[in-house]
Amino acid sequence: MIVKTGEVICIASGIYEGYDRSGPFVATREFDLGSFVAEVIPQQTKRHDMSALLWDVPRMLLERGLITELPCKKIHLGAMGEIDIRQEQDDL
Repeated sequence: MIVKTGEVICIASGIYEGYDRSGPFVATREFDLGSFVAEVIPQQTKRHDMSALLWDVPRMLLERGLITELPCKKIHLGAMGEIDIRQEQDDL
């Protein structure tokens, strides 16, 4: 997947309790996300180790200068049938 310079993106991986979403970010230059992931994730990675590695991809993109953080307020509305409106904090 090609990400173009100036595109605003969010990056997500996992499902259910392992779901992770990071962003929004702005691409500082065009890059191929699939090629980047193939480069940073070893081919012999075991399936159960993949989630932790995918979780680190946004941080690695930031470190390499491919993306920058786009400031925004992230709001969580609640879960499990409960309303719990609060601002989320970034883990990056």
